[in-house]
Amino acid sequence: MKILFSLTSRRSTSVTFVIRLIRLLFLLYKLRLVHTRMYGDGKHVCTISHTSECADVPPTANFFQRQRCVVRGLVRPCAWHHGSTLFIRSLKRLHKERERHVSCVWHPYSPIKYYWDCMQLFFVFAVFLYMPVQVFITCPNYYDPFILFTDALAFLNVCSLFVTGYLEHEHKVIILDPKMIAIHYLKTNFITDFIGCLPLQLIEPFKECEYPTHTIMFLFKLLRSTSLNAQWKNVIGQFQLSYINYVALKIFVMLIMFFHWMTYIHYQVPIFCYHLYEKTDAFIAWLKRFHIMKHEEAEHSLFQKYSTNFYLVCGLCIGAGYYTPLDTHFVPELLLSSGMGLLGLLFLTYAFSALLRLAIYHQFETYCFSGKARELEEYMVFMRLPKYLKRKIRLFINYKFNEHFFHEEAIKNTINEQIRQDINMHCCQRLVMNVPMFQDMPVALINSIIFSLKQVLYMPGQIIVEFNKPGESIHLISSGTVAVMDATGREVAHLRDGAFFGENALLSPGILRTATIIALEITEIYKLDSPSFLACLQPYPHLKRRMDDAASRRPLRHARPRHKPPSN
Repeated sequence: MKILFSLTSRRSTSVTFVIRLIRLLFLLYKLRLVHTRMYGDGKHVCTISHTSECADVPPTANFFQRQRCVVRGLVRPCAWHHGSTLFIRSLKRLHKERERHVSCVWHPYSPIKYYWDCMQLFFVFAVFLYMPVQVFITCPNYYDPFILFTDALAFLNVCSLFVTGYLEHEHKVIILDPKMIAIHYLKTNFITDFIGCLPLQLIEPFKECEYPTHTIMFLFKLLRSTSLNAQWKNVIGQFQLSYINYVALKIFVMLIMFFHWMTYIHYQVPIFCYHLYEKTDAFIAWLKRFHIMKHEEAEHSLFQKYSTNFYLVCGLCIGAGYYTPLDTHFVPELLLSSGMGLLGLLFLTYAFSALLRLAIYHQFETYCFSGKARELEEYMVFMRLPKYLKRKIRLFINYKFNEHFFHEEAIKNTINEQIRQDINMHCCQRLVMNVPMFQDMPVALINSIIFSLKQVLYMPGQIIVEFNKPGESIHLISSGTVAVMDATGREVAHLRDGAFFGENALLSPGILRTATIIALEITEIYKLDSPSFLACLQPYPHLKRRMDDAASRRPLRHARPRHKPPSN
């Protein structure tokens, strides 16, 4: 009784823990929904009630009629699919696409198509990893339930492709006509997909389970890979990976599958030859190399067989090969080693060239910068510029591009006006709000001021503002350090990131500067001149008086004196 009571208590404790864990996950999910509604997640959260897709279903409809509406929504295009974003592009066109949708056809950007491809991709990769291992097992099952199950799924996939629309890439048109869909599929991948879904592993060329030959039929399953590319793009494209990550993931999966199946072929060919050739000493010695023949003490394990053949396959694919006496002339061995060596050479060449292309693509901006820097060096040599000027030019270029090359004007001309404004807001809003006379101003006025700013780079030692010279602009320091000099040339303060000076010149253009300001390092400054500021201020005449008062009260607040003032 005590044992039974303890087992019961442990089970109840486990159930309680699971229930609490589910409640915690549900609570976290609700908190995430509340956070998304309050703060957003980068997307618009619509609060307007929309008409349901099943609004045309009468209230008196039965269960099957309501479920029919739900199923109809699954086969129609959806807004969250990445294909809808690329090719349908707007909600209005999405509604039109739903209206022209044929009820018996799966739209290529529908939820059911995406979820079906996810399931197909998972089971195809699983069975492609599972089938080659069967050849290393003694007496594998002809009626393996997992392989037969995936064959059935592959057959259902063939049937589904007869009712799935496709994108006609030349004209960017989605074809939903059932007749055109069937003709297109029959002309493309139907034959290979149909052969790949047949349970050909039930055919056994030779009746001996210790050396299985029905596993050679697994090679026909590879024909399914012809349709695998479209499913891969549909599933992986939803993750919005970068080009480098997408291609790198694809090459990684291909490398795993290639060496896995080459290991299978490397072991399957000698087993098949076991039933065709006479069992001579040379033939038996050849089989022992693959760990096919049993030792007198014990049989080789599955791991020993697989690892040995995998090692030999790697040697053949990279061109190292393995030792073969010159006096032996066994045709299957020669064909196997030469064929696998050629296939490995071709595939590895493709894989390494793809990875090299990714590496070049990743470093493309750096290579462009190096080329432009070399052109600049040749130009400076041709112009016979002095060393100090060359150094100043190099500092400017390195600061401007940070060892990456880009066409700034071309990029700005490519993006729209709203994105350019968002970039300006991100870069300059903090600087503008640091100025007291701009604080508590209308948002529209702040935006106008930000869009009127001009970026200027000053090199070390360059004079930004000169004493007793008229000025008409305010300077906002984005990065860098400047020195403030008085009338006698004595350094009295430093201004750094976020500081500003010259705001009095906005409302009183032509006012004389009271200090000389020199850049101590490469300094990035945003300037706003008086005409631009007055143009921004024109719709707000009631604010000018308050700005005049703020400017008259402001000393050099952001200045940090380097020397203590002399005591009186």
